[in-house]
Amino acid sequence: MAEIKTLSGIRAIAETAELLLASREEYQKTLNIIVESALKISGADRSCLIIENKKDELIIKSGVPQHAHGIDNKITPDTGEKFLKQVMSDDAVVLVMNPCADRRVTYMRELAIAHKISSILFLPLRSEGESIGVLVLDWVDGKKISKDVIENIKLLGHLSSTAIGMEYKGRKHREKILRDEKLRVLGEHSSQVAHIIRNSLMVIGGFSGRLLKYLSKESQYGKSRFDGEFVETLRENAKIIDNESKKLEGIVNDVLTFTSLKKPIFEPHNVNKFLDEELARMVLIGPRPILKLSKRLDGLNTAFDKNMLSICIADLIRYATDASASRIVIKTKLKPKQKEIMISVIHNGKQIHPHIMKDLFSPFVTSEIDGSGLGLANVQSIVMRHGGNISFLSGDTTEFRITLPLIKGGGPDPG
Repeated sequence: MAEIKTLSGIRAIAETAELLLASREEYQKTLNIIVESALKISGADRSCLIIENKKDELIIKSGVPQHAHGIDNKITPDTGEKFLKQVMSDDAVVLVMNPCADRRVTYMRELAIAHKISSILFLPLRSEGESIGVLVLDWVDGKKISKDVIENIKLLGHLSSTAIGMEYKGRKHREKILRDEKLRVLGEHSSQVAHIIRNSLMVIGGFSGRLLKYLSKESQYGKSRFDGEFVETLRENAKIIDNESKKLEGIVNDVLTFTSLKKPIFEPHNVNKFLDEELARMVLIGPRPILKLSKRLDGLNTAFDKNMLSICIADLIRYATDASASRIVIKTKLKPKQKEIMISVIHNGKQIHPHIMKDLFSPFVTSEIDGSGLGLANVQSIVMRHGGNISFLSGDTTEFRITLPLIKGGGPDPG
């Protein structure tokens, strides 16, 4: 009998693998297959799949029965966020045999009583060293869970993690193709327009600067063929023209930086030392950033393009200053499991407008009247050329997180 059950479990896992292969490029279908297969393999009565998104939020993405799980709802501190993140961090199966009395799942007590849930199993899912979510299984009316069932569930977990990871990779690849084509078209047209505008700005800026210099002398010495009030009015107007032309010049420079980025030149550097030296030489308008550097990165080198990463840091500091930040903190962190380093730029300025969050890193997206909308687009382009990623968190403070692969030399193929 035990051998028949084992063979049945293996057969169910094999069938799941076939279904997952057939569902490739259909993300929601993949998640639904995982949840439904989990019930079949485990004999559980209820199941749900909780996925971590780019904002580190836990979202219920699939469940059986569907109506009972609040699909697309966010897990909050009141609904087990801390416990579930601990499960993901520990990367170990957690079996709760008495949910009504277990303090770890007090948030589920009412649900456990209402549905007569006697056991709950939490299975963390990981792909390429990163946590991606938790599969949760419930048994009711005191059903027993054998070791074979737990082993089969673990196998399903590996299979599910691989399938979700493949979906992520496929989605990223498709997004990269679309993004690269979009940027190529934007780059071609923007570069042409930027060069035309810059040529005109050089003429305007040159004449306005000379006029401002002349009128300043006239106003200073008080000896002029013109009325003093008239000279002062001209001087103020010339100053406005000069300031506005400089603003436009800054925007044009952003455009030309965006359209002229090349492949990074990878050389080994220590990121802590780089940030320390970079901030020391920067001419800053707003508050000087506070460095909180991880000691674990001292003496550890990784390969990156110093000039390009300098542009990233400068643009993120400028973004914070434009948001009226009075405090800017730059942190570093080593992520050994992921073989990555993380640079965080945190500020207490104005929050990001909700209507631009989705497209925050897209070219020409900005909520600032005088902004080009290219600073963050430049940052993302540079980070991705390094094989890294950038994300953000927005609340009481705004945090931009740059992750770069920890590599000793050479560098990733930027594509």
